[in-house]
Amino acid sequence: MFSKILTALILAGGTGALYAGPVYSCGGGSACNGNLYAVWVVSQTATSYVLDVGVQVTNNYLTTNGGPGQDSNFIDALAIIPDNQGSSTGATLTGHAAGIWNLQSGSSTGGCNGTAAPFVCAGANGMGANLFSEASNGLITPNTQIWQFTIIGTPPSLGNTTQLQVRYINSLGITVGNSGSFNIAIQCIGGGTCDTADFADAAVVPEPMPSALIGSGLIGLYFLRRRLPG
Repeated sequence: MFSKILTALILAGGTGALYAGPVYSCGGGSACNGNLYAVWVVSQTATSYVLDVGVQVTNNYLTTNGGPGQDSNFIDALAIIPDNQGSSTGATLTGHAAGIWNLQSGSSTGGCNGTAAPFVCAGANGMGANLFSEASNGLITPNTQIWQFTIIGTPPSLGNTTQLQVRYINSLGITVGNSGSFNIAIQCIGGGTCDTADFADAAVVPEPMPSALIGSGLIGLYFLRRRLPG
């Protein structure tokens, strides 16, 4: 038992700091389509920041559970205003969900048609990202898809929000459900420069566990081990 605890602490100490992941939630009303959403800053400088946008698909998306769609549906466009309380002067798409994607101007209807700045939009070449995956045993499981944008502009502060639209389509390319237009609170995730005073009191992201604290636990276990018989 002692050796298992020691090994676990050593492995934890090697990570340097432990952080919670983003908190997914619903933007409200029919915009949710039974799914959950999260937006978070990964890192930042004084003039730019990396923003991740995640869609966590759930079984509530399915018509059998009161949702609008089927397990064969896709996301083919994701449009955002990066920071409703700030401004941006440029963006690049630095990460995306399954499929081939390009950065385009966004649309207030959820697609990418180049007519609705200040939205920026990740648009798929083809059908886009599958909402569900099928295992070899036939089990259907919902996916979590993440897009990453590098935004040129002043990084957001605690309390700022991103406006989000997501377009869902079926296998024929027909829009399914409501693309929505709702605000998602911007979270701060990870141990980069994102952890500034602006985000210091953010309740959704607990403070990291420093290596020094883990090291103290190792020292305590060492002396406890020496006092134990055998």
